[in-house]
Amino acid sequence: MDLLNILIKIGPGVFFLSVTLAIVYGVSGHIPRNEEGKAQVGRYVLGLAMVGAVAFVAGAALGIAWFCGSDGAGNLCGLGGIFGSGPLLAGIAIVISAHRQVTSARDAR
Repeated sequence: MDLLNILIKIGPGVFFLSVTLAIVYGVSGHIPRNEEGKAQVGRYVLGLAMVGAVAFVAGAALGIAWFCGSDGAGNLCGLGGIFGSGPLLAGIAIVISAHRQVTSARDAR
């Protein structure tokens, strides 16, 4: 099994797990709060969405460049970036960002 197929199979799974973890953090009440103690859900979700979008674009671009740059690249070489490395990098970035937001909110209390 080559790297393209492996990335296409695990990339969306990692992305789904990272979004699930971010939702669990939000539901369990570990998200950042303002001075009055209100949860900043919009800021949390928007921050994670922006980090995920930037990481997805970067991962997809790197994946497309990697897979389409080889000599034996076929006409579907871009799928490795769109469905493989893009969601994989976005998932990793979302988990890291959610964890950092939660730990910084916990330390601020």
